[in-house]
Amino acid sequence: MKRTFIFSVLAMALMIFCQGAFAFDYYVNGIYYRKVTQQLPEGGCGETYLIVVNDDYQNTYSGDVVIPETETINGETYRVRYIGSEAFFGCVNLTSVTLSSNIVNIGYHSFAQCSRLKTIDIPAGMVQINSNAFSFCDELDYIFIHDTEPFFLWDDAFADINDHVHIVVPCNCIEAFEAAEEWQGIQLYDDCGNVGLGESATATIAVYPNPASQSLTIEADGLVTITDEMGRVVRTLFVDNKQTIDLQGLSSGFYFVKAGTETKKVLVK
Repeated sequence: MKRTFIFSVLAMALMIFCQGAFAFDYYVNGIYYRKVTQQLPEGGCGETYLIVVNDDYQNTYSGDVVIPETETINGETYRVRYIGSEAFFGCVNLTSVTLSSNIVNIGYHSFAQCSRLKTIDIPAGMVQINSNAFSFCDELDYIFIHDTEPFFLWDDAFADINDHVHIVVPCNCIEAFEAAEEWQGIQLYDDCGNVGLGESATATIAVYPNPASQSLTIEADGLVTITDEMGRVVRTLFVDNKQTIDLQGLSSGFYFVKAGTETKKVLVK
């Protein structure tokens, strides 16, 4: 699988642009674009498409940004395929980005330092995410992955965020992602509430008081999940050393508090 990813990346690297390099070529509906045409390895030019870029300044974009699947410019319609390197870098007023299903590549530092960005959906069909794509996104809570098979990640694609971001893959797909070399060591969980090993595999946990009634103190480091006797996830949280949670709303009965590979059984009265 690793070799397949490397081949895909090398193939993409051979697609040399048939057009001169400019910071941006067009500004349409609030988005800056660069138009490129691929030069195919066997010769000749392939698809002409658009890359999302900025206007050479930080904080170009703000609010809620929607990247369209296509854009029509001068009577010609082009697919929007890439998020360019540093396209959204330092956009501190950016609150959300909707990526279209045509996006296949997220560039280097593309969303770095977007301090108000809280969630982002990675569409199915993604080919690769480059280094530090989301670094220093301090309020980023969720990255939703919609591919059922792992795609290529550069080693530090999720640098600086994996200790506080929920990276969610489709239901029952955690093992497939963890089997890929570049996804190992990344804390994952899925839509069914399952939690991967990731960096919390050796975590230790303490919970008290037990039995508990109004509150529960959890000592752990990393992602903690609480499930009921039926295996349903009732709480998910990140704990940094110690945290006390309110048990209001939980029915009386046994619950299981898990961090990494360790689980504690707690009676809620």
